[in-house]
Amino acid sequence: MKILSLNTWQECGPWRERWELIFQGLEECGPDIVAFQEIFNPDWVREIQKRSGIPYLVFPPEHSGLMVLSRFPVNRWMCLTMKTQSPTENYFRYALFADLDILGTRLAIFNTHLSWKLNESLIRVDQVEELLGFIDAHASGVETAVMGDFNATADTPEIRKMTREGNFIDTYAFSNPQDPGITWNNRNPYTAGPNPPMPDRRIDYIFIRNRFRLLAGLESVRLVLNRPGKSGIWPSDHAALLATFHTQGSVLKEKDRRRSRAA
Repeated sequence: MKILSLNTWQECGPWRERWELIFQGLEECGPDIVAFQEIFNPDWVREIQKRSGIPYLVFPPEHSGLMVLSRFPVNRWMCLTMKTQSPTENYFRYALFADLDILGTRLAIFNTHLSWKLNESLIRVDQVEELLGFIDAHASGVETAVMGDFNATADTPEIRKMTREGNFIDTYAFSNPQDPGITWNNRNPYTAGPNPPMPDRRIDYIFIRNRFRLLAGLESVRLVLNRPGKSGIWPSDHAALLATFHTQGSVLKEKDRRRSRAA
């Protein structure tokens, strides 16, 4: 099973040309679950689903910019409008939940995008608090994956809150302990604009919890869609993360453990 997460940079820059690179990346990577951020155009959402060939779509009516595509059936979904709002933003932040049926096992998927300014760590801490409450309300005891653009590095209080209080595993750091995994890279010209400029860093994540069950078979997490095409156009202002899990083996191992306990 493969999970991909990408902040798509809305319809900015040469966006149709950029999306051709994203579609090419989807075809090459073959993800089973896709979490996109900064998607606001319902007509384009339908085009994305059509071009990707992924059958199940979650795109809420809220102006969240969040969507999920899945090759697995969606049992139910819900969108949280966060109460914590940055004083520098005139819009809300959201978290999107989708409950998936994978080989007869539930997997809870959460997609989010937190406030972006460097000096707003305390805002993001409160947003993570809301996110964790949302997760506990809808996925307590369920295999869970949380992904998206957190706009924060791994050493910040908001990410430590995810890994310590939330008991989530940062899959990229777990799989690549010596690699910074830069997803916001100033070699990419689309990162220009923020004032002050933002340094190179990893601000995008795929977290997992209860990983010793369905997600026990974590094989790799890598950056994709992180270089320009032949024309010099980049897919987005962020790099994507692609996590690969050996789900069949982990499910069989869990069944074997259950049989052993029963015996």
